[in-house]
Amino acid sequence: MRILVVLISLLFLSGCIGLSVGSYGTFESKKESFNLLEQRNEQGYGENKSYSKEEVISLWGKPDKISTNGSCDVLTYHDGYNWSGVGAFVLIVPIPLALPTGNDETKIYFKNNQSIKLTSEYGEITGMFGYMCGSNQCGFHAGAVNTDKTRIIPVTWCK
Repeated sequence: MRILVVLISLLFLSGCIGLSVGSYGTFESKKESFNLLEQRNEQGYGENKSYSKEEVISLWGKPDKISTNGSCDVLTYHDGYNWSGVGAFVLIVPIPLALPTGNDETKIYFKNNQSIKLTSEYGEITGMFGYMCGSNQCGFHAGAVNTDKTRIIPVTWCK
């Protein structure tokens, strides 16, 4: 029974070690060209191409939202929940205190019925105080982290 408890608890460990507290929020990434089959981790690899709205809907299904942004038509797909909150990391045990605050979204932008850009939301640490080792990096942090990542992508291509 003890071995089972140890094995199950190992599933919750992140591979990091430290003593810190941090905040968690949402970032966005942008792709200029993409293969929608690879984006959804399905079989069928090929070169990047432009897609019509009908092709996207046949590959991904009905979008959660259809809208316009400037001169672009936008298909929005929900990709799970985005989380906001804080957490502590004590030695090897993460202690999250986060709540779902909405949906992570993938948006595909179209001009003249051809896809031109794709943006995706994802969660990441936004601020931290303490010492942490993980992903082959160790160090003390106080303040904003992941400052090289974009919180909100300005949609300049639809003006």
